[in-house]
Amino acid sequence: MAQLLHWVIVLLVLSQFVVGFYAQPLPVGIERLKMLTFHKSVGITVFALVVLRLLWRWYTPAPKLPAGMKPIERFGAHFSHVALYGLLLTLPILGWLTSNASNLTVRWFYLFNLPNLVEPDRGIARITKDLHDAGAWCLLALVCLHVAAAFWHEWVRKDGVLRRMLPLWMLPLEDR
Repeated sequence: MAQLLHWVIVLLVLSQFVVGFYAQPLPVGIERLKMLTFHKSVGITVFALVVLRLLWRWYTPAPKLPAGMKPIERFGAHFSHVALYGLLLTLPILGWLTSNASNLTVRWFYLFNLPNLVEPDRGIARITKDLHDAGAWCLLALVCLHVAAAFWHEWVRKDGVLRRMLPLWMLPLEDR
């Protein structure tokens, strides 16, 4: 379950960056509206899946870190995971607040509207959009660090950290 949630969230977050970068420069119009509606829907979905992943992690704790990790490495691993979860929970809320403050209601995949969290307010919209954008760049940096650390564990430390998160079909036959 942890692996499934991890990889679904990975794919959805990657799609968020693609859609966000594509939609950002578009002029106001139907194409931009469709892209941003999709972006918001996926963001809310990521939020829900991260909550589910945290509940699963509480129910089934993560495997212990490899023996031999230095205290600073343990701190870095813990801090980066907390930061990743924090951003994955905060960014959708900031996007939702930005929409509401911009007098836009968030629709989830054209199925239903989410309640408005704030009244329209240009000042709030500007602040939450800036925070959302800055947070997205922080998330991208953390994801790159996370991927680099996974490969470092695989190729330098050779401690199996990456392999325990890979789906079975991605593992070499001898490791299945």
